[in-house]
Amino acid sequence: FAWFRVLLLSPILICTFGSNVPVGHLKVLGSHRPPSVIIDEFTVDTAPKPEEFYRDYVRHSKPAVFRGAVLESKAYKTWSDAYIREHYGDLEARIEGKKEKWDTIPAGETYLGRDTFRHFVDTYHNSSSYMVSELPEKMYGDVAVIPSVGACGLIGKRFVEIDIWWNGGGGKSVIHKDAYNQINCLYRGTKHWKLFEYKYEKWIYKHKELEDALGGFSEVNVDRVDLIKHRNFAKIPWSNLTIHEGDCLYLPKSYYHQVYSEGQNILAVSLLFSRFDDVNEIDMSDCNDETDYKALRPLSDFDVMWKWAGTGYMTMGWGDIEENYRNELRSYVGSVDKFTVKHWNQHHETLEGFDIPREKFPDLESRNFTKAFKAFDKNKDGILSVNEIDQSTWDEFRYYALQFEDYEPSNSYMFEYSLIPYERVLKLIKMVLKSQEKLTRQNWIKLYTKETKGTPHYANIVFDGLVGQDDVVICKKIT
Repeated sequence: FAWFRVLLLSPILICTFGSNVPVGHLKVLGSHRPPSVIIDEFTVDTAPKPEEFYRDYVRHSKPAVFRGAVLESKAYKTWSDAYIREHYGDLEARIEGKKEKWDTIPAGETYLGRDTFRHFVDTYHNSSSYMVSELPEKMYGDVAVIPSVGACGLIGKRFVEIDIWWNGGGGKSVIHKDAYNQINCLYRGTKHWKLFEYKYEKWIYKHKELEDALGGFSEVNVDRVDLIKHRNFAKIPWSNLTIHEGDCLYLPKSYYHQVYSEGQNILAVSLLFSRFDDVNEIDMSDCNDETDYKALRPLSDFDVMWKWAGTGYMTMGWGDIEENYRNELRSYVGSVDKFTVKHWNQHHETLEGFDIPREKFPDLESRNFTKAFKAFDKNKDGILSVNEIDQSTWDEFRYYALQFEDYEPSNSYMFEYSLIPYERVLKLIKMVLKSQEKLTRQNWIKLYTKETKGTPHYANIVFDGLVGQDDVVICKKIT
């Protein structure tokens, strides 16, 4: 009776495939069509020189893969858990949940969203923590810069920020884009990348953000792509890449991508460099016959716009000193006949975050725009000129940025303050004071961490606010 069963099933099959349900609907990202955009790949021997790399790839926002590019680096050869714990254990890093955008912020050794390398090494295999952080400067000497970027030329002089990405496997991102060009090198594990060209952004279903935001992410669910709700997404051709240990990926600015990590130890370092918008040629005058186009160079040989010490307030996400701060100041100073400290203060006092109270965020330095003005005023005549802006150093711009950049809680030890509303903590305090005769510090810490997912560190701060250094509070004495 096999032929009879086939006849019965045939109409069902025809109906299913003949429906209007798009191919790949409610399936994992990439099921809508096979990958079709080919990405060029290089070996150490075939990699382009910096001039070719800029001309053929960076200028055209064209990705490229460098296979085995950092296999000879110190980081690749030495960065075991034990090595990192021993040599860099006291340094800190920013952490988040493995599932970008929809996960809770995990607690580190002391703070929410911040951990020590020592504690992270001890716990990351059994937690949801994902290190997404500026790389501490002390680790630069281990990290390699590939010759296509660092042998010579301007690219290696335009590193904006260095980031570390580290998790225990299973990390998964949303579809998103980053503001800067980057060289992303994988030192441990395997990463699967799906890439979507920026020119298809109109079909990406980008989440609404500020108009001038250079980053951004898609509202498409990468586990179950709804091609009824996001019908145009099915039109997007894409690339599928697997990056292995020792490989590097050039990811152009604003190039949409989704990443899945495979393995039990996934560690990558990303070198972010300037966007070079609408720049056809860049300075390559230091490239010559003596240049070694095969040798890796340590990152410690290069200056980076935003270098982080591995403790304190982080500068992650800050702007490009040349393309943002210097160009913007040139334009603003040049628009006024005699640009004095009065114009300076009038402009900067309108910026968001100018009046953030230091009492709430003690790791925020007091703003001193006048001092920043004086740093730029080379001849001390009280008037800023475009020429003085052009002559100013990166250190002077770093100080300037500290005065006016928006305060970002996730870069701070105070992240917990911004995540857990004051009203929620107050409600919890009132509840416990009404229901108990006395409250011990230990019980308060347990209650606070359970109800708010906060840390013992801030639970202690709240308790100190009630009774100082005492370990017991008599509830009726608190008003």
